[in-house]
Amino acid sequence: MKKLLAYSFLATVLLFTGCSQKATEMNDSNMSNTTKSSDANLDAMDANKMNHDSMNSTDGDISNTIKNLLIDVVYFDFDKFTLNEANRDVAKSNANKLSPLAGKIKIKLEGNSDEWGTDEYNYALGLKRAKAVKTILIDDGVNADDISMISFGESNPVCSDKNSKCWKQNRRVEYKLLP
Repeated sequence: MKKLLAYSFLATVLLFTGCSQKATEMNDSNMSNTTKSSDANLDAMDANKMNHDSMNSTDGDISNTIKNLLIDVVYFDFDKFTLNEANRDVAKSNANKLSPLAGKIKIKLEGNSDEWGTDEYNYALGLKRAKAVKTILIDDGVNADDISMISFGESNPVCSDKNSKCWKQNRRVEYKLLP
C-alpha cells in the first residue's frame, strides 16, 4: 500500500511539473536599434547589400548569412496587435532583408505580451501580433510555408521590472531564422 501511495505521489508530481522554456536571446543590437533610428537605417542598408550578395551563396553560406543578418524586434503598443507606423516600418525593413532568402530559410515568429491580462488573452494577443508580422513578410514575397508562428504570451519576458519601460520591451515579436 505504501508503494502504491509513493508511486501515485511521484506520478502526480511528474504530471504537474512542466518543462522549463528555453530563454530567447536578446542581443544588444536589438535593444540599441530601438533607440537609435539612424543606426538602424545604416544597419538596414548594410543588411540589404548583404542580402543581395547572399542570393548567390551556397547552402553552407546560408548559416553564416543568417548569423550576420540584423533583424530588429517589432514592438507593439499596449493591448494592440495592429502595426502602427513605427513598427510597420521595422517589419517592412525586416521583410526586405529576408525576402532575398525566401525558400532558403525558415522563419519562426515568436509573439509576446506584457503581464497585463489573463494568460489566455496574452497568448491570443501574442499570436495575433505574430500574424500581423507574418502578413508583412508574405506581402514582401516570403512564402507562407516558410513561416511558423508561436505565442509565448507573458511567459517569456525580456524584462521583469514592474514599470512601463519594462512592459513596453515585453510587447514584441521576435524573429528566429533557421537554414
